Amino acid sequence: MDQIEELMQKATELGKSIAETKIYKDFKRAEYDLLQNDEARKLVESLHKMKNEQRGKQMAGIEVTSEEKDQLTELEQKCIRNKQVLTSNNANSRFQEFMEEITSCIRKGIQSVDN
Repeated sequence: MDQIEELMQKATELGKSIAETKIYKDFKRAEYDLLQNDEARKLVESLHKMKNEQRGKQMAGIEVTSEEKDQLTELEQKCIRNKQVLTSNNANSRFQEFMEEITSCIRKGIQSVDN
């Protein structure tokens, strides 16, 4: 097995190990529960749609009005008040932080060889 194949095998093993962690399992469970809750799912879909619309306007050089900004803030608050959305968001945040830590460790490993 050459070096690249070995590296890919290790990456696959890392992925499997990540999938076995409580952080990942909590994230997947919260994601599943969110999708099963119509109200929570619709809130998140609306939030993503509104954010994308506002981002698209900004990229096109169109100013987002204060009313539109307020609508987004109001929808974000509504999402946070929904227990399922909040649970999913927290689990997602924990998982993203975990993945950033893993990436940081990989970076440190690379840097240790470069030095």
